[in-house]
Amino acid sequence: MGRAQKIKNRIKNSSFFGGAYLIIVGAFVKVLQLFIRPNEKQILFISYSGRQYSDTPKEAYNMLRTDPAFKDYELVWALNKPNIYVQPELGRKISSNSPTFFYHLLKSKYWVANSSIDRLIPFSHKRHIYIQFWHGVPMKTLGHAEIGLSRLVQYWYDHVQFDFMFTYGDYDLEKFKEVFPKTKRFVEHGQLRKNIVTRYQKNITPVRVKYQLGIKSEKPILLYVPTFRGYQAREQTTLTQATLEKLSETYTVIYRGHYFSEGVKKGRIITADNYSLYKLFMITDILITDFSSVFFDFAVYGKKIFLFQPDFNEYHVRRGVYLDAKKDLGLPVAYSETELMDLLEADNYDYQVLADISQQYNPHDGDEAATALKNILMHLS
Repeated sequence: MGRAQKIKNRIKNSSFFGGAYLIIVGAFVKVLQLFIRPNEKQILFISYSGRQYSDTPKEAYNMLRTDPAFKDYELVWALNKPNIYVQPELGRKISSNSPTFFYHLLKSKYWVANSSIDRLIPFSHKRHIYIQFWHGVPMKTLGHAEIGLSRLVQYWYDHVQFDFMFTYGDYDLEKFKEVFPKTKRFVEHGQLRKNIVTRYQKNITPVRVKYQLGIKSEKPILLYVPTFRGYQAREQTTLTQATLEKLSETYTVIYRGHYFSEGVKKGRIITADNYSLYKLFMITDILITDFSSVFFDFAVYGKKIFLFQPDFNEYHVRRGVYLDAKKDLGLPVAYSETELMDLLEADNYDYQVLADISQQYNPHDGDEAATALKNILMHLS
């Protein structure tokens, strides 16, 4: 974890520092608002609070930069470490860790994000349009339902004002109404990130993805995506190195950790923490995760999903979930490594469960969200 992230965590998790940050930076932003007028044709994009160039904001950026209707728009990316992103399509980049970030934020009429773009300072923005594409169907509790949430983050949930928030379907719409009570309008047309699937299928081959990852074996590919706990767990939370090595005898195992987690760094396991999740989906035969909502997006592929939850009881008490994957969704869940091995070896997988999940929780086509976003930007919504 970098020094900047440690400082952010210190501020976020301390009532004193969090309160001071909210007052000082909030006042700073209000002063800036007196002098900065937004560019009516400037859009600022940020993904996972600046940690990545990825997900729905990236899909929105790529869609708009190639659309003649937006050729005269200034498209700006905010990144914690802008210098490490050298993709040829990236134009203007600014640092989201710099004090000048708020200047660029206020200079942009439109904000496109999949988490916080305002650095947890939920200030009034009457001259700006805040467009929120959340980064997944909520499986874990959020806002007041989340156990042990810091006061600063809770304050942001309670007071942030999204002008438009896109939802997958009826389920997350109801949850987000509770979590983000000051949202002005919910856009019930699905998530633009669904178009990442179709774009990659058109432009990228599985052979190319395997080549980039150095995969030469013909063994089935198992993608392991554990989530971040956010607390010091007393129980086992992830697959052990020994089990991952055992799985690698039968599968090509790819480990992709949460951006806060430490990845696997040894053995025959391929680590892909900074690799596109959707490119990994293209070549994956089996997904294993735990309490992450990633399986909602993977379910559209109709390929096997297993959940490994050895800390089921502790996680429910210390973090909280909205859905029990086994009872509510019908997904196969293992509570020990032995159980997981048995599930993997069984030959009775119920693929209908995956279709049902997609239909109930992720029913909309990505083009619906694309049209809705363009309408918002062109003041047609």
